[in-house]
Amino acid sequence: MRFKIGFVVCLAAGTGVAACATKTGKGALLGAGGGAALGAGIGALAGGGKGAALGAGLGAGIGAGAGALIGNYMDKQEAELKKVKGANVQREGDKLVVKFNSAILFDTGKTALKPASRKDLGEFANVLREYKETDVIIEGHTDNVGKKDLNTKLSVARAQSVIGFLEKQGVARDRLTGQGHGDGTPIADNATEKGRQQNRRVQVLIKANEKLKQQDAAAAQGQPPPKG
Repeated sequence: MRFKIGFVVCLAAGTGVAACATKTGKGALLGAGGGAALGAGIGALAGGGKGAALGAGLGAGIGAGAGALIGNYMDKQEAELKKVKGANVQREGDKLVVKFNSAILFDTGKTALKPASRKDLGEFANVLREYKETDVIIEGHTDNVGKKDLNTKLSVARAQSVIGFLEKQGVARDRLTGQGHGDGTPIADNATEKGRQQNRRVQVLIKANEKLKQQDAAAAQGQPPPKG
């Protein structure tokens, strides 16, 4: 029986790594629920009804911390990003999505950043430097006016322009990935000028890097954070 209980604990603890957070508290709740469900299932195999109850309790205890560290980290970063003028910040699960209207950053058909946009992007870079345990994907998007291949090239070049600026502001290059989606992922109706304006955007996806994920997993299991 000792072997069976130990087996439940190991599996429940291992699963805590996979829990993800939207907000600090919700991340902890998701971890607790997921840990309890898995613990109950394994506990039932180990010892029937009593095993299920024991497994659920162990799983909930271990899972409760899963995702809380990432959730708290992203909460703080979100609050700072919302102070950046021109940035539309949204939370999607344990990730942050920041949208900049292309008209703020670029002249029509151009890939060079407007001088006026550099202040906003400079403030954005300041936040990224402070919260360095995140990976950043810079996406360029256009409306559907013009040829698709030209729109794709334009979106790629604009993403690279933003990356180049952020790197000059001290954001580590290995954190930054550029993608150009052209007119392939609209968020509004291209049949209207208002919709096309929304579709012409630079979108930034911010997510926990591998180090932060490992720290979150260690915290969920009551272990010291990994070194390095």
